[in-house]
Amino acid sequence: METDAEKSLRKPGDSKKANATKIAMGVAFCLAVSKAAVGFMTGSLSVLSSAVDSLLDILSSFFNFIAIKKAEEPADTEHPFGHGKYESLATFIQSLIIFATGLMILVSAWNRFRSGSREEVGPESVWVMAVSIAATIFLTIYLRHTAKKENSSVLEADAMHYSIDLYTNIGILLALIIMRATGLSFIDPLVAALVAAYIIYSAIKLSIKVSRILLDGRVEEETYKKLVTVLKSFDGYHKDFHRLRTRSSGHEKFIDMHMTLCSKLTLGEVHRITDEIEDAIRKEIPDADITIHPEPCGHEEEGYDHSGCNSERVRAGIAALNSGSSEKP
Repeated sequence: METDAEKSLRKPGDSKKANATKIAMGVAFCLAVSKAAVGFMTGSLSVLSSAVDSLLDILSSFFNFIAIKKAEEPADTEHPFGHGKYESLATFIQSLIIFATGLMILVSAWNRFRSGSREEVGPESVWVMAVSIAATIFLTIYLRHTAKKENSSVLEADAMHYSIDLYTNIGILLALIIMRATGLSFIDPLVAALVAAYIIYSAIKLSIKVSRILLDGRVEEETYKKLVTVLKSFDGYHKDFHRLRTRSSGHEKFIDMHMTLCSKLTLGEVHRITDEIEDAIRKEIPDADITIHPEPCGHEEEGYDHSGCNSERVRAGIAALNSGSSEKP
């Protein structure tokens, strides 16, 4: 994993996420050129349509590259929480593009079904589509792996975009081959309609997911459970934690909370405890930006039960931490 120092030296656009979009653009360009060449040679409308789709993929990946480059810029006075939401915004826009693509395929399928037209496919078209399918499989797997590793919603959207191309190309190729063998003209629009339905469902699912980030929704459930588990593991140091708030911006997770600590502890001891808790959280949730607001317990209040925040017991725990022991009070 990159250190903070390495991240600070790296220029925006030089990350693994940005490099993934560059690879996606390169593959899409090669596919667009090869499909266009075969399409013009054979006169195949399906292959030419696929070439146009690959051109749109290039534009989509370029748009994602710009968004990632912008998101990786450091925080400034105008954007104190960084620029991570440029990535989420790009993802939302791409989900709309994917949705529109699904609708267009659905309309085309309906028009072809009504017209009853059929299309032949030559050996050149089969080969170029087969190569296209193989390249798109590689690209989809690569983008999904990088999206998961880098926690990138925009690469997840790009992977979905290329997976849609994959399903569409496979569906079209199989439909044309079956039509050629059987003469059943309804196969092509039927397959296209099924693919379109899946595309529309995926676009809606993606837009709902990224909308939570844009609207400052809580971090995903798995991450939230990790956070609570870490905080509970330090129960011996604090009385309680409350007003726990989380949100995401790009790959970063912003976490803030109030924590009740024994009022008899010194400022240095409180700082030591909160630092230890923050370090433990970052081990489980990399790229977490954490703010802990310490609050004193009510030792001076009559009848207050301070058994849960005994300062001597907590100091013993701090001494254990200072000696390098993992033992907690």
